[in-house]
Amino acid sequence: MRTGPDAFALLDIALATLRGEVLPNVAPEGRYAALMVADALDIAGRELRGIDASGHAMLAALAPLYGEDADDTLAGDELRTRVEALQHRLCIEIAAGDFDHDGQDTLMDTLEALVRARLVIANPKAA
Repeated sequence: MRTGPDAFALLDIALATLRGEVLPNVAPEGRYAALMVADALDIAGRELRGIDASGHAMLAALAPLYGEDADDTLAGDELRTRVEALQHRLCIEIAAGDFDHDGQDTLMDTLEALVRARLVIANPKAA
């Protein structure tokens, strides 16, 4: 049985320590690298917390393009696998020119929704 902090709490503790105690004492030439580490920890935390929500947003964007329903019961690896499969299919179809004439509006809506879902994790201020 776990008695200590979980992965989310550990990331929060590491990030708070880095920003509150380490960054103020980092030499100017090391500050950029330390800030990149802080950003990476922040993104990892958001991804862990929001992976299913982001995955469902991506699935909701991709499913109608292929005449499917977005399955709200999928989670974790199943959700990621389904989204990755649909994204792979989309890439192949774009490369093949399948959207060059028909479906461009639907494609653009889908791509915009995918980018927004990714931004929620990577850069929430931009989403």
